Amino acid sequence: MLLHLILPVLLLLAALLYIVPAVTDSGVAIRRNSAVRGFLALIVIALTNNIFWHVLTLFGISLSVPATLVTMGLAGWLVSSLAIWATGRIMPGVLYVRSFATAMGASVVLMLVGWAVAHFLF
Repeated sequence: MLLHLILPVLLLLAALLYIVPAVTDSGVAIRRNSAVRGFLALIVIALTNNIFWHVLTLFGISLSVPATLVTMGLAGWLVSSLAIWATGRIMPGVLYVRSFATAMGASVVLMLVGWAVAHFLF
């Protein structure tokens, strides 16, 4: 049971530390390549993403799910990208984000890794 909690986090952490900087040409990277900083960044990205979805739901009067369905996931991708970009602005000493475009690339990588973990491991 504990493995179901730890393994996805470790795989996302590895993706954030190694795959994301490689794909974004170091446009999104953990400062000093520290696992502790990477874990902290993952927590803040997840919290920020959750807050953005709740704000979107409040202002959209429960239209966030239909917006995601109509745009075929594009809204989710943009919200995740915004969460990564905002985390880089909130915590510049932990997560370096060059631009919103690089945050969009990082978002794609993290979504694909999350999907692969959910699909192939559990």
